[in-house]
Amino acid sequence: MQYPKMWERFAAAFIDWLLYTVFNLAFTGVLSQFIFGSVAMQRIMGFFAMVLCTFIIIFYKVLFESGRLQATPGKLVFGLRVVDANGARAGWLPVLLRTWPWWVYFITAITQILLVGYWVHGIIWLGLVGLFFTILLPPGGRCLHDITAGLHVIKAGPGMVGTAR
Repeated sequence: MQYPKMWERFAAAFIDWLLYTVFNLAFTGVLSQFIFGSVAMQRIMGFFAMVLCTFIIIFYKVLFESGRLQATPGKLVFGLRVVDANGARAGWLPVLLRTWPWWVYFITAITQILLVGYWVHGIIWLGLVGLFFTILLPPGGRCLHDITAGLHVIKAGPGMVGTAR
């Protein structure tokens, strides 16, 4: 298996972040219409918005990475695929397990109700960025969430940028 370069994985993750953020902002905008100037309603809608956004992110990843293309749109741009240890298409359950770092966003939903939200968001974001940098550790090319799920992100072709190596 040929692992992608770190910058390819980072750029693919950034493209995916842009895509699901559009949906998250749209749903958050709809939910914000139900605040009615109340701080309590702001917290309740913030809770529902974070739960919904977390489900969108996880659904996005599971739908694309366990599907026929084996990659999210960001990964497709760089010719990356998510595969199991044998190089075959990963099932939806291992891909769901691979999304465990994004489950921590449920914590931010709870913090909306507990009135301690904003600094927790920063800590979680820093944790996710730190998790990405586990790609620098052996075995090369795999992040911690890849290892725990038993999956690999491989370079399967040239994608839409660059040429095959």
